[in-house]
Amino acid sequence: MTKYQNSVELGISPAPKELLLINLLPAINFSGTMEQALEKSYDETCNILQVTKMREVNGKNYDARESKKSFRGWEYTRCSGGIHVNNGTPYPDEYGLDLFVIKVNNRFERIAIVKSRNTCNGLSRYYPSDRLSYRNVIEEFLFTLKFTDWQEPAVKPGVINGDGIAGIWQGLSLSVGTPKPGAELGAELNVKLLIFFSNGQAYFGKYCPVEGLDELNTWIAAENNRRDWGTYTFTNGTGILKMPYGDIPLRMETNKLVITTNKTDHGFIKLNSVDGAKFNGDYIMGEAYGMMPSISFTADGKFIDKGAVRVLYHEYTECLNPAMTHGSGTYEVKNHTVIFNYADGRKIKIAFPGSGFNRNNLSPATLTLSFNEDAMKKQ
Repeated sequence: MTKYQNSVELGISPAPKELLLINLLPAINFSGTMEQALEKSYDETCNILQVTKMREVNGKNYDARESKKSFRGWEYTRCSGGIHVNNGTPYPDEYGLDLFVIKVNNRFERIAIVKSRNTCNGLSRYYPSDRLSYRNVIEEFLFTLKFTDWQEPAVKPGVINGDGIAGIWQGLSLSVGTPKPGAELGAELNVKLLIFFSNGQAYFGKYCPVEGLDELNTWIAAENNRRDWGTYTFTNGTGILKMPYGDIPLRMETNKLVITTNKTDHGFIKLNSVDGAKFNGDYIMGEAYGMMPSISFTADGKFIDKGAVRVLYHEYTECLNPAMTHGSGTYEVKNHTVIFNYADGRKIKIAFPGSGFNRNNLSPATLTLSFNEDAMKKQ
């Protein structure tokens, strides 16, 4: 942390030539709209940093999101843009500038995130904040800010261990959208997950969260993906799932949860808990990155990774993928997440919905891991 006359800076250098800073800027009293406060704050931030604004594809200096009211009760908006930093050459360095503006009573609080624009092995371009681990920390920082003159509503953490229908349910749901090959009329059946949390939140989407549900901050996840998150009520075998696009009736029929979307009933089956699950055997995936990725598990909680976790992580920019290097260590399974603790200190989480998994069979012929449910074959 570095304190300046007009800001406080939190920063790290994640890797050589990478820079990632969070700047807490002075609040401003301003009578304009959120959008006007964002524009004013972006200009002032660039002046403080003494940088040159770049143009976005939309012709503006930044790409702004619609202002929202957060689960903390305050209204906020945010934007992302590019800036040039003079390095004494005709080709200035390029950085990214994100701005987060919060309206607290009659003032606007501002947080700026400055990040270097890097090239990975001369190919893909990226920001350090694109790393999932850093992105999670930044979002946690932004949405857990507290202000002495603001009374926050009480929020409870969401877990899937609870009474009633709390847990993960899987089934088919009819979706209606733009016509495409295989769905010429725009209607198609998709495998969907319904996750009910103990605090009344619900997720209804195609994929499990990337890192599974272990230590997932459901409030922040819902903040950044509002379409797939909602709330629910359920008593005496019936209930309502409230999503941004409408209410979905729920009812229980002989251990099967029936939801009604687009005037059609769909049955969902609850997935069993995978907490404490163990695997045993050598597993291999299809060819990727010029090799046959594989991983070996033992029933005492150890693993040897030879490229499989790299594929399961689904990050194609090498400089952002923490599983680029092979390794070994211990693993544990909880909250529909496999947690790989490498001997070199890395900790990598992979989603494990557990569809079709039998915990009494430590060596299934096919082991399915990741939010994308990638299949690995036993050798």
